[in-house]
Amino acid sequence: MTPQIAPSIPETAPFSPEQREWLNSLLVDLFARAPQPATTAPTAVESLKIAVYVATQSGTAERLAKKITKQLKTAGHTLDVVSLEKATPASIAEQEFALFVASTYGEGEPPESSRAFRDALFADAAPAMRKLRYAVFCLGDRTYEHFCQFGIELDERLKELGGHRILSRVESDIEVDEPFTAWTKELTPHLRHSDNVLVMPAKEAEADQVAAKICNAPLHTRDNPFRAEVRELRTLTAESSSKQTVHLSLALDDSAVHYEAGDACGVIAQNDPALVAEVLSLLAFGSEAQVEIPRRGAVSVEEAITHHLQITRLSRKIVHAFAERAQCSKLASLLVPEQSARLEEFLHGRGLIDLLLEYPGAINAPEDLTALLPRLTPRLYSISSSPAAHGREVHCTVGVVRYRSHNRDRGGVASTMLADRVTEGSRLPIYIQPNKKFRIPADSSQPMIMIGPGTGIAPFRAFLHERQAMGHAGRNWLFFGDRSAATDFLYRDELCAMQAGGHLTRFDTAFSRDQQQKIYVQDRMLEHGAELWRWLEDGAQFYICGDASRMAKDVDAALHAVVERHGGMNVEAAREYVSQMQEDHRYHRDVY
Repeated sequence: MTPQIAPSIPETAPFSPEQREWLNSLLVDLFARAPQPATTAPTAVESLKIAVYVATQSGTAERLAKKITKQLKTAGHTLDVVSLEKATPASIAEQEFALFVASTYGEGEPPESSRAFRDALFADAAPAMRKLRYAVFCLGDRTYEHFCQFGIELDERLKELGGHRILSRVESDIEVDEPFTAWTKELTPHLRHSDNVLVMPAKEAEADQVAAKICNAPLHTRDNPFRAEVRELRTLTAESSSKQTVHLSLALDDSAVHYEAGDACGVIAQNDPALVAEVLSLLAFGSEAQVEIPRRGAVSVEEAITHHLQITRLSRKIVHAFAERAQCSKLASLLVPEQSARLEEFLHGRGLIDLLLEYPGAINAPEDLTALLPRLTPRLYSISSSPAAHGREVHCTVGVVRYRSHNRDRGGVASTMLADRVTEGSRLPIYIQPNKKFRIPADSSQPMIMIGPGTGIAPFRAFLHERQAMGHAGRNWLFFGDRSAATDFLYRDELCAMQAGGHLTRFDTAFSRDQQQKIYVQDRMLEHGAELWRWLEDGAQFYICGDASRMAKDVDAALHAVVERHGGMNVEAAREYVSQMQEDHRYHRDVY
């Protein structure tokens, strides 16, 4: 008799991938509880113990790991999800089956939390992995030269240590759902001890679990954003400031959008219409020509360049294409490995418009655009509001990026859109990106130390309002810095009022250009190191938000110096102390 197959939602149905996933899971649950016709005895299910290792920066890898965990549990397997932050090469060597979902940060680097693991894996003392059967799924961004580098290195190193690769590595660009679904389908037949075929039985589900799935389904995602009304848009910096920072308030009203202090708000941006018009004027085909955009279908070239394609940054791939099509030896010379520094210098501050002006005719068909240009990705901003204090509003603190490069005025895609082309009352497509590792302490009496210069103040404004609204008694210490107190003191009145009222227990500022010698937040940490050490010994949670390339590294170095000096430790002991803070979830970083 033909086996009965659970119904599923068609790919063409008007749902986002996340919604379709939830609905299909619901259908499987309901189908499993329905009476089934008698069949011949099925092949015995081979239940495996599988470890799923996750290296995540923004939460996407974690979401995918949960997705495959649910699928494999439904198939009857036992799953253990582990962050690479907590994994060791020795523990992985003990596994028989392991799946790795690894994201890349910046120029091919592992996420911040996974760097210690990467170093241990590549150490000479790393254990053999001869028992291990594994597969790797990588996440990255093709606009960077070293696309998916950490995932590639992880896969190759496991193989080098004797691991058995059961499926070829997949390197996914920003649009991850389709390649991940294909990877999981291809993976399933390889998860077995023997040649027995694995059966995918539906798991029995309780009614309340089914209801929970429906209630918790993410209704608004990057592919299905909520169009929030702009309630307030004001500049926080003075007119005389050398930069501009704006405060954005969005109304959530009766939508299904919910967030927690510490989450990020994803803004669906669009390219500057003036730049789009200039690009279109340099193309050999009309703006109404049609191109195919994944998940969108056929759209006009104008719509593609405005809403879907990244045109303000160059990549090695784009330069390579122009070098070939324009037969340009100057561009080709930048692509040899020993000229990587020159290539980076060339890429910096240039966009598609520069190559179109320099090499007219290199793009001669609409499909060339989609083949060369990466997708225009949403911009994530740390939320600066508290649902407990601000109700059905979400606030963002946005630094507006403007600069001049190669004789052109340029700017950040989203930040200039918000500052120049969005007005109060207009609608802005958004979604929430959870950041579960960046939360206020569960213990309302636990102290907090927050380091947030510039727009890094955003989540700490949210934290302070949240703790105040919830009546938390824990002490709060904030370090804030910027260029000048007269022009760049973000949220001055709010913060000073919290300090005067006692809610902000300590408030130290560092305005770098208000004196002859520049002073930064890390200098203030060292200046007040003895008190900072006392707070740490009292169990304070330590938070950093802001620039990853310099500030976060300098703050981390200052933290180690404080522990070493005022804790009476040597360098190694101080390193162990900070590592223990990370193990105890007392050291939190939201860096970009």
